[in-house]
Amino acid sequence: MLVDCDPGLDDAIALLTAAHFAELVGITTVDGNVRIEHTTRNALAVAQIADLNVEIHQGASRPHVNKPRNARHVHGATGLGNVELPEITRSFNSDDAVGFILETSNRIKDVHLVAVGPLTNIAEALQRDATLPDRLSGLTIMGGAVVGGNVTAAAEFNIWADPEAADIVFRLGRDVTMVGLDVTQQVLLGTDQVTQMRQANTPKATLAADLLEYAINRSHELRGWTGAPIHDACAVLTVTHPHLFNGDRRPVNIELTGTHTRGMTVVDNRPSIAENHNTLVLRTVNANAVIKLIVEAITATQTH
Repeated sequence: MLVDCDPGLDDAIALLTAAHFAELVGITTVDGNVRIEHTTRNALAVAQIADLNVEIHQGASRPHVNKPRNARHVHGATGLGNVELPEITRSFNSDDAVGFILETSNRIKDVHLVAVGPLTNIAEALQRDATLPDRLSGLTIMGGAVVGGNVTAAAEFNIWADPEAADIVFRLGRDVTMVGLDVTQQVLLGTDQVTQMRQANTPKATLAADLLEYAINRSHELRGWTGAPIHDACAVLTVTHPHLFNGDRRPVNIELTGTHTRGMTVVDNRPSIAENHNTLVLRTVNANAVIKLIVEAITATQTH
C-alpha cells in the first residue's frame, strides 16, 4: 500500500493502521489539512515515533486552481492538535511525490494507492502517465459524499480543497473506490478507545491517544458529537478488510462551477443509468468491527 496524505489527526492514525494491516511501501504528502511543510513534518514524526522504515516524499504545495485551503480549525495549527512532537531526526526522501508514485507503480506489482487528502498529487500522476491505473491493484480515496458535505452544505473537505484535481482523478482513474462521509461518519471513536490506547503505553499508542482525544474534543465543540470520525483509517481498512464495507458502482462527477455546490461529488443514483459506472461508492460499514481494528492496529506491539 502507498498512502498519499495530508496529516492531519486522522491521517496519522490511518498511517499507523496501514503500517499494521498492510505492507506500507511509501508515504507521499500533499498540502491540505495544513500547509505542506507541516503535513510532511507530521508524516516524518509519525514514522519516527512508530519506527516505520518507509520512504516519505513531499508533494504538491498548492491546489491546481484554488489558493491553498486548510482545516486548522479542526486539526490544530500544525495539524496534529496540541501534541508536542520530538525533534525530527530524518528528512523526506524527495520533493517529487508524483515521480515516486509512478516509480513505485512500475517497481512493485499491484500496489494499492490510498489517497486520503486533496487529490492534487494523484491528478498530476495521472496526467503524467495515463497508464498508471493499469499497474495499480486499486485506487481508493477518502473523499466526497453521496449526500451533503462537511466544509460546505454540498462538499467534503478533500474534494473541496482541489476540485479540479478530483475531477481529473474521477475521469482518468478508471476504477476508483470512494470512501465518503456517508461511511466515515458512521465510525465514531470515543473515550473508551482513548483509554484502550493509553493502556498499551507505547509511543505510537500514546501518540494516537493524544490525537484521538484532541479530535473528540474538537468534534464535540464543532458538532456536538460524543465521538470523532477517523475518516482516513476507514479508507485504509476498505482495502485490507473489504468485507466490512458495502456499496455499489455508480457514475460520479465533480461539480466545478456551482456557486453553492463547487466540490460536490455528484453521484448518479438513477437505476436506469447503465453507462460510465466509474466509481465503487461505499455506503455502509460494520462500524464496531472497524473501530476494533483501528484500536488493534494502534495497540499492537508488532505489525502484521
